[in-house]
Amino acid sequence: MRLDAWLTLPDGGSRRVGEIAFSDADQQGRYASAFRYTAEWLSDGDVFPIDPANLPLASKEYQAERLTPPLMALEDALPDAWGRRLLILRDELPRNRQNEPHLLHSLAGRGLGALSFFLPGQAPEKDDADADIVELDTLSDSAAALEAGREIDTRMRILLAAGSSPGGARPKALIQDGDSHWIAKFASRRDEVDEVGLETTALALARQAGLDVPDFRFAPLAGGRRALLVRRFDLTPQGRRHMLSFRSLLAADGYYVLSYADLIAALRKHSSRPEFDVPALFRQTVFNALIGNTDDHLKNFWLLHDAAGYRLTPTFDLLPDVGARREHVLIFDLAPTPPGPAGLAALGRKWGVSGSAAIVENVVAALAGFAETASKYGVPEPEIAHFDLDIARRLTKE
Repeated sequence: MRLDAWLTLPDGGSRRVGEIAFSDADQQGRYASAFRYTAEWLSDGDVFPIDPANLPLASKEYQAERLTPPLMALEDALPDAWGRRLLILRDELPRNRQNEPHLLHSLAGRGLGALSFFLPGQAPEKDDADADIVELDTLSDSAAALEAGREIDTRMRILLAAGSSPGGARPKALIQDGDSHWIAKFASRRDEVDEVGLETTALALARQAGLDVPDFRFAPLAGGRRALLVRRFDLTPQGRRHMLSFRSLLAADGYYVLSYADLIAALRKHSSRPEFDVPALFRQTVFNALIGNTDDHLKNFWLLHDAAGYRLTPTFDLLPDVGARREHVLIFDLAPTPPGPAGLAALGRKWGVSGSAAIVENVVAALAGFAETASKYGVPEPEIAHFDLDIARRLTKE
């Protein structure tokens, strides 16, 4: 199987950036992959690598087994569990075609970010597949039906599949409200707490703590339910911006043991403005530690390409420790359990982050208002009490 990789530019134009070849899968589902930049992309003086660490601009073939390093930037375009399931359902893919090459072909140009994938000889067409905001109630009901294993009608399946790109295992959809585009996040039947309200609370507290977060708001649904709408930051008025996860940048395939210091080192090397992005990432590190955002895996950290180069994206996917895990995915110093405020400030100094103590103070002050903010966003009182206690423990940890 062969695919062309296209890039939608911020001005709305499209360029064929690379060619991908896949071997047939063996009985264990293994296959080989190869990628090379097109000659026309390499010959233009105003181009950039889709992964500066692993796919530098060169006239060569990059090879891998499946979409493992160095080809993980291509896999970034695919959704995680929820979205892959929807792609399979929408296109009725048989079991032997439920792998990355066929999912990329199925995704075409409907993912987040700027990459799109088409058969050789096919040019991308503008496909605004976002659902209208008036569809939110029906989409929420249909997402719940899918989670419960029930059938839904074809139209709703297509609309939900249009929202397959945000990733993660939770129900989501891409929504258009006039000229603005949003990711709509719904409650899941597996939720044990009000994750919609808690994520909204975390975003509000992050903004108070000085983090760069996207615009967000509630959308009311029937029966007193709510959807969280988070504005997309990969879109421009005319086109799109390329996105790259830190999982791809750091070539972290499978199980990995990496630290926040590794992310900061990568930013210093690849960010076009590390003097802004490094303190911003440290601020997010402190916020994750003190609110208990233990779901801090590498696909929750991304770079966004603009005219100057790669920059850290706004912060997203924030929650307190809803799984009571206590241990984080990323290591803080030598352990997956974070230190308290003083220890975090010391880590900032160790990592060369200017003003680390003041950053910690800002985050602590914001998180002290957790209960009041959570109440404002309708989180049930027993859950407020539980998470307020956990955050207070983190804020007072030595």
